Amino acid sequence: MRIMETASYKIISYRPEYHEQIVGLHEYQRGGDATLRAAYIDWKYVRNPYLREPHIYLAMDGEQVIGIRSFVGAKWQFGSPRQTLVLPMEADTIIAPEHRNQGLVSLMMKTAMKDLGEKGYIYVLSLGSIPRLLMSDMKRGWQSIGPLGALQFKGVDTASQPKPLPHVRALLRKSRLAVALYRKLRKPASASPGGRFDRLDDVCDQKGGKLGRHISVAKSPRIAAMVHLKSELVRDPRIRHVQDEEYYTWRLQNPASHYRYLFWDDSKLQGYLILQATRFSIGPSVALVDWCASSDEIRAELIRVAIQLTHGQDLFTWSATLSEAERGTFEDAGFRPLPEGSTNNPWIAAACPVRETLDQQWCLGDQRLLDIKNCDFRLLDPRWF
Repeated sequence: MRIMETASYKIISYRPEYHEQIVGLHEYQRGGDATLRAAYIDWKYVRNPYLREPHIYLAMDGEQVIGIRSFVGAKWQFGSPRQTLVLPMEADTIIAPEHRNQGLVSLMMKTAMKDLGEKGYIYVLSLGSIPRLLMSDMKRGWQSIGPLGALQFKGVDTASQPKPLPHVRALLRKSRLAVALYRKLRKPASASPGGRFDRLDDVCDQKGGKLGRHISVAKSPRIAAMVHLKSELVRDPRIRHVQDEEYYTWRLQNPASHYRYLFWDDSKLQGYLILQATRFSIGPSVALVDWCASSDEIRAELIRVAIQLTHGQDLFTWSATLSEAERGTFEDAGFRPLPEGSTNNPWIAAACPVRETLDQQWCLGDQRLLDIKNCDFRLLDPRWF
């Protein structure tokens, strides 16, 4: 169905017959081969568990797709007692180079907001705005929630790398692959996404990934146990994405990313940490996208092991909504903030009301949306790669 038209362009909603052109246009943003892009788009939009249809708006020049502005489904929880609500998140904005600076970004957003309002949504969120785009979007009602505050652990050479933790050293001494592993310790991991997890995979492939009495690494998640742990520990009214089994099952199937998992167990799971490396040519080396631990000590050990097993890699996460204890754990491990607005740290959380008659406080339940202290945003949230 055609939604809006100008003398030169028309804006329409997603149609399956244009899927191949959508895949082609994503090359400008992500690179990679067409098969990977197609699988990624299918996962992110078509198989999204919260939407019945993809929320993708296409700028057309005749029958040619020359622009995209898209939104991914996201289910949020907030308040006490807890409430849930599906609100779309802004995802991809892509314009073919020869059609840029023609007002298409604004036209697609105007069309999208009208359509999303008719679908019954009250807000649209973004966890990937950059200052230049946000300044433009503010003319159309967007407001900043706040910078997401990137933290980075800068990978170092072998000579200055801290010695492995005792249980890692013990594993290397006992393993028949100790020589091969030692050689890997002496040189940086491959720059390719798969190579970023070489050392974790070496450990995964022997002794079930056990690093000692409590720590293990794995290539597959333990979703039920992870969800159970988080439900036991998290009692927070802040705005956060729902993290139940349905969500983890979908989110961790992202075909454009490699994931690895660190677990801390005694008689049951007491902590986990999820690492992600995108298969596209953009994005940080390794992202710490989510974690949960029953104590500060367990969380600290998981982070230290992640640093050891991603030897020489840059590690990355967001910090703006961390607790003081979490931030202290990351800083003690060597993570440092990147300057706000720098090339490596442009990310800003933002929101826009879909309906003009909304209360000016912009609240979800009893949580004011435009105060980042009322939010708990993680890289696991679906805007990320």
